[in-house]
Amino acid sequence: MKDNTSMSKIIKIYGERNTNTNYFEKILTLNLVAEQLPGKAPRRIRSIQKLLLGKEWLRDWYFKNSYADNLGWKHMQVLAADELEEYAVLRRKVIFITITKNPYSWLLSLHRRPYIQQYKSRKKKLAFEEFINTPWQTTARENTDPVIINPVTLWNIKNSSYLPLQKYNGLNLTTEGILKDPEAVINRISNKFGIDKKSQKFINYDKSTKDETKNFLYYQNYYLEEKWREDISSEAISIINKYLDRDLMDHFGYELLTD
Repeated sequence: MKDNTSMSKIIKIYGERNTNTNYFEKILTLNLVAEQLPGKAPRRIRSIQKLLLGKEWLRDWYFKNSYADNLGWKHMQVLAADELEEYAVLRRKVIFITITKNPYSWLLSLHRRPYIQQYKSRKKKLAFEEFINTPWQTTARENTDPVIINPVTLWNIKNSSYLPLQKYNGLNLTTEGILKDPEAVINRISNKFGIDKKSQKFINYDKSTKDETKNFLYYQNYYLEEKWREDISSEAISIINKYLDRDLMDHFGYELLTD
């Protein structure tokens, strides 16, 4: 009798905060026969962190000590190829899938949901224009410098780190591409990497993973119709364009906005 568990494919997902990684993990689980390497701290670590008033060091400690097993936080800057190859888990032929989001809409999302404690705890929220032009304090699990010039540069750093993964079993996806046709994305992954489907019928995940008042159609409409443009000023566009990596924009198929 064959051990189906040992035959399952192994997937590692990387994508910055607010790129729909939670949704993507859900549809992978619903549709494909594959193991996913964890990308976030387990519930017990997150529960203890709350008792510590959100101190980030606990999650940093967890990912530092578990990296060899899970290849790190899903929002991290990916290690360079020569560093990755030192880890035994890579010899299990891990499939790397990365998710990139339009930098303009991503920055708006990061401003709304910065997640990191030092930003959540601020008494006064910065205006968007100030936010994108202010140094960003990182956490150790991000695998970057302690302070980044600004969140725009953070987008450049994280997304450029995904490109070398093509050397392995790698696939770079975009948030917009996933929202446009999630079934086609699942089919593409299944065909490219030889991953069995759980059913011939695609199963979507309709609920929002963050806001119970929203669903898949809301996000599909908001991002594909680019309704977020209503919330971005000419001043903000000018600041963002000053720092954006043009080559990365071209690689992922995004166009510079004009102010």
